[in-house]
Amino acid sequence: MRRLLLAVAACAVGPAAKAGVVVVANFTPAEVTLTLTEPGREKQTITLQPAQVAPIGVGGPAVLVVPATPQHLAYDLDPYNAYVIFPDAQTGRRLEGVELPGMPPDQDTKPGGAPKRDPVRVPVTLMVDDADPRAEVLWKDVLGKRLAAASAVFEAHCGIRFEPAGFTVWKSEPQASTVPELLADLQQKVKAPPGGLVIGWTSRKVEEKPKELAPFGGSRHAPAGHLLMREWAPREEAERTEALVHHLGRAFGAVPVPDAGSVMREQLGNGLALHAQYRMRFDPLNALVLNVWADERRSGKVEAAPDLSPAGRARLKRVYGALLKAKPGDPSALAYLNEFDRDVVQAPKKDVPPEPPAAPKADTKRDAVARAVVNAVTAKARTAAAPGGATGDELTVAYVRAAATAAITAEVENATADDRVGGFLLGLAVALDDTDALRVDEATREQVAAVESNEARDERRDVLGNPTVRGRRDLCRRFAAGVAAGELLPRQAAEVVAVNRTFQMLEGPGTAGVGLPALAADLAGIEFTRQPREDLARLTQLASLPNTAALMPDVGGLPDGLSAERFTARYGSATDPRFLAALDDLRRRVRPATKP
Repeated sequence: MRRLLLAVAACAVGPAAKAGVVVVANFTPAEVTLTLTEPGREKQTITLQPAQVAPIGVGGPAVLVVPATPQHLAYDLDPYNAYVIFPDAQTGRRLEGVELPGMPPDQDTKPGGAPKRDPVRVPVTLMVDDADPRAEVLWKDVLGKRLAAASAVFEAHCGIRFEPAGFTVWKSEPQASTVPELLADLQQKVKAPPGGLVIGWTSRKVEEKPKELAPFGGSRHAPAGHLLMREWAPREEAERTEALVHHLGRAFGAVPVPDAGSVMREQLGNGLALHAQYRMRFDPLNALVLNVWADERRSGKVEAAPDLSPAGRARLKRVYGALLKAKPGDPSALAYLNEFDRDVVQAPKKDVPPEPPAAPKADTKRDAVARAVVNAVTAKARTAAAPGGATGDELTVAYVRAAATAAITAEVENATADDRVGGFLLGLAVALDDTDALRVDEATREQVAAVESNEARDERRDVLGNPTVRGRRDLCRRFAAGVAAGELLPRQAAEVVAVNRTFQMLEGPGTAGVGLPALAADLAGIEFTRQPREDLARLTQLASLPNTAALMPDVGGLPDGLSAERFTARYGSATDPRFLAALDDLRRRVRPATKP
């Protein structure tokens, strides 16, 4: 967020960049008319009603003038950021930017051309199941109007327009009794149109769970091709429309938020939509998320997260990071960040062998303990996957405890303390890796093959969830990688691997930002393996690990989210004295912090 300007500043004209968008919300009780200026373009005048959240197309950095007293206030805006107008006791109103973690793509910092934000047209097939009691003409009319109302909300917030592409009936599974089961049934039986969406409304009785959030429908994460809605819940049509908007939001990238006025709040059907003054709106951050996904659709075919452009992925990581800060531990935001990180760290498929090398004939006792550790973590993951289970750092703590307990109790004949500690370290590293990085790396490939089969790996990855360290999934991954390197390689060689991993990130496809926290996690994992191994006291301590602070130090304040150019300009190469000084500092940070 740029700082407040007391006067409009002129921006230097630079190389052309793609057009972008800012999201502005009016959270004052009165209508506000704003003026936006950009170099080489005519002024834009935008009027926002109370509680209105709207996208504004920009070509690059811009200046927004907000009416205030005794004089108007001017603010610098950056593309792909969200801003909120609040009441102010002194000036009448003020503008605040929502802080986004990390650094923006370089192209978002440069002036560009005139923004073109044509509607994103999404063909939608509307369906009811064979349990619907209504006449065809009736349900077509009701659902057509509901989709039109939902489409108007989306088009106002992000330019996405839903257009009916047909009406039909599907024969739903009579034994299906939950939203996920009915959604899976719909996906199996009905194919989504290219770039489009299938929405199925079910009239079958659905089991409701007390802790289930927003139980009126369900979809997969964006970009989703199917959406399942319950037709008779909630009871009022206004609330059914709101529930449809909520779940369409989820299908197109939005996530739950604590904003009680947002359509993405968790408690739907609470009567809010029935109030005469209610304006159905997204919160600013989710509106920004939807605009980024919409821009990616405008620029090309997006069928999965890997189809996102590097800039789009970088923008989404920043916004989901802010959403996660607003609602710590949210599994939806974590799932997106998890997927984006996996895209970056996972090796290209062509480099992954179809099968890992065969396990060594002479199985070691350490490997046998490691298998028991991986199995224990997988079992713990199945339990945590249930509603109300552990997430984030708590999930990592649960996995470490389960791994340590399994290493102590594994029935491996004549296993020494060193075998059990080594098996714990190797098993924990394998169990926390959901990217196949250890299977691809030549330094670890053969050892991993002896610990986990393909089938066991697939099962574990399906239930692993989003374990984090210091609130970040990427730090958990790098910690695990450090543990593997530290267990399998001499310390100096392990550190070389960690440093090389950092610099390889600068060249990786879709890199959204590189920094020192991830390297600190790698080094912390290596240090974690250097604890005494002559007895089981350490494993006993880890079996009751209190929190992830014992795994790695606080990384707050370390440079992070740097582009490849900025990282290189700041630290040079792996042998640059500036980087070596930073590396020494990280070594000092991790050594006292890893004692359990």
